[in-house]
Amino acid sequence: MPKITNKEKALTALLESSSIADAAKRCELSQETLYRYLREKEFVSDYREARRQIVENSITQLQQASGEAVEALRRNLSCANPSAEIRSAQIFLDNALKGVELVDILERLEQIENAVEAENKEA
Repeated sequence: MPKITNKEKALTALLESSSIADAAKRCELSQETLYRYLREKEFVSDYREARRQIVENSITQLQQASGEAVEALRRNLSCANPSAEIRSAQIFLDNALKGVELVDILERLEQIENAVEAENKEA
């Protein structure tokens, strides 16, 4: 089994933590080390890609639940007290739609970043 590097530990800790301090404790590295890693282009690229994958997986789960949300809305169109299910269905649908928009924005941003990077290399 391959040994996990400090950068891999740091990446995982950053993804699972709400702050640099918490991530540093979690991966048993100093905050300074994490900040140094976050100044490295390749590490930041790996970090962004991992975050993107997490977001995309969450969006997929929301989209998969969208059918059930629509069914709940349909079931409760003529129900006497449907507020809880309708609110849940609304949240699922809203987030599924936002997720699609977010993925689209991320793809467009990546294209722009790539174009800018290509222009900078040519200059």
